[in-house]
Amino acid sequence: MKELDKIQSLGMIEGYKHEVERRHALLDELPLWEPAARLKKECMEVLQRMDGLKTRFDRKLVISIIGPGGAGKSTLMNAIAGKDNLSASGSRRPTTEKAVLLCKETQDADDLKIKLGENNLQIITDPGNRLLEHCMLLDTPDTDTTARENHIPLVRTAIKSADVLLCVFNAENPKNRDHVDFYSDYIQYFQGSALIGIVNKCDRVEEAELRQAILPEFERYINTAWDRPLASVYCISARRHLQQPEWDDKARPRHDFDQFEELARVVSQSLNHPAYGPEKRVENARYLRDFIRDEVQKTAGKYISRLREAREQVVSADQSALQKAFGTIRREGSGQGLGVNVLLYQRLANQWFGPIGWTMAIWARILIFGTGLMAMFRFGNPIRQVLGVISSMRHFKDAQVNIDDVQKNERVNAAMQSYRVAILQSWPDIAEKLVEGGFQSKVRRLEEIIPQQKDLSDSLMEMWQHALNATLDRKSRIFSNFVLQILFNLPILVLLGHIGWLTSKHYLMGDFLSSDFFLHAFVTTVIILFLSFFLFQGCLRLFSSPENIVRLSFRNIQQQIDPLLQLSKNPLFRQVEMVIALKNEKSEFPISNNDGKYGCIL
Repeated sequence: MKELDKIQSLGMIEGYKHEVERRHALLDELPLWEPAARLKKECMEVLQRMDGLKTRFDRKLVISIIGPGGAGKSTLMNAIAGKDNLSASGSRRPTTEKAVLLCKETQDADDLKIKLGENNLQIITDPGNRLLEHCMLLDTPDTDTTARENHIPLVRTAIKSADVLLCVFNAENPKNRDHVDFYSDYIQYFQGSALIGIVNKCDRVEEAELRQAILPEFERYINTAWDRPLASVYCISARRHLQQPEWDDKARPRHDFDQFEELARVVSQSLNHPAYGPEKRVENARYLRDFIRDEVQKTAGKYISRLREAREQVVSADQSALQKAFGTIRREGSGQGLGVNVLLYQRLANQWFGPIGWTMAIWARILIFGTGLMAMFRFGNPIRQVLGVISSMRHFKDAQVNIDDVQKNERVNAAMQSYRVAILQSWPDIAEKLVEGGFQSKVRRLEEIIPQQKDLSDSLMEMWQHALNATLDRKSRIFSNFVLQILFNLPILVLLGHIGWLTSKHYLMGDFLSSDFFLHAFVTTVIILFLSFFLFQGCLRLFSSPENIVRLSFRNIQQQIDPLLQLSKNPLFRQVEMVIALKNEKSEFPISNNDGKYGCIL
């Protein structure tokens, strides 16, 4: 194989390996989904096999022969090699007590000696055998004899080290269930083209029965049991092709139907080719990648409908619970009209000019002081109430903090109680769907799923304050319109201009006005100022009352609930979304650990 082709092929194997590693990492983020543990184990098995493919990339193709005792594995190996007694055959069980490797040179076996152990591997070299130019034959021990426990690790290692499997069955009993079931866990990691089925001793049964019943039933059975098709199935009589068959007089062949020559050509020509080994390893790596992808998708697909139902119910329950929680905050905060007024007038005072703007600033500070006094007459923590009064008198600029502190704990606690009650009503049905969707039974315990109260309380209050501030900002911009400022400031500005003109005129003429004039001018100015401010307050009260602001804030929250639910930080919700995403055929998974602040139960 050319060096550049080799580099490209190794890169492809590494790319397939990376995809499996990514899926393993995704499954590792699903601790509550029970099938993830099995799938992670399969990923690790596939990764080990891919590492093996890379390690033996330049080495000769390993053709492993597996099958139950008495099926004729050793006889088949001898027949393919064209030499009798390379691997022990006969009626004694176990026939093969060690793994037997037929190769051209001793160094060809270096990798298998390490994996199987030198004491467990019998190496037979045949330098002149053209069959062994680019491949090796590995005969495995029996797995259904008294030495089963010792042989099983060897067989497992032999399968993992194989590029092609020759699966040998006895035509007299081809559906050996114990053997088929034993190998099913290992066969799944081999693609169909690497699996060749061999029904040996076909000369022991009648040809018509073999063709019409045994062979079709066997193919259907093995494909179902192993959940994958065989590349081909050959009916052979391996003993017939030994140099000295040594037939038992009572067990002579019953017919001449034998496909051994076809099998021998596949091994000696197709498999024994310099490019076949590397190409087969890349192909096997791709198959392993596809196997894990399909296995993950198939497993997720079993639970997808239940998890989608659970997700819809979760979103609906979370939305309803949030609305009830914010509704509680709204009701509990309905007596906070004075505080809402303070915040609104603060914003207006910062945006208005002229006498009305000055009046608003004074009025906002009067309201702040009043808010501190009102705290003394509300239920709650007495110390916090007194501190609220002192703070309002000492720190007029911290108005919003003072207002938010008043009854804040009471409102949030009541909202949390409403939220939990709403969730408790919906959770049993949701939890059952999650359990049916493969999640652990611990999801039934809501206390392990619902977020910490402090985190949720902070999120609820932060979202409420954000909505309230947004409404106040919008209202203050509307009522700080330049036309409105001119309209309400105009009467007092005209009056002040008139008083100033009269005063200046008489002063320049040397005619000094009396104190009564200035007293009346002052009183008139105050009256006009109060009337203008009163009219403005009337308009403000009509279109932006505290109740109206609270109602608009709540409506704004309702519009934000749906998108905010998708920002949930709860691990269970993220795991449900990930399992649903695993069903997709795309190799990339659009899942990220977001930092949303307002997500709730899931």
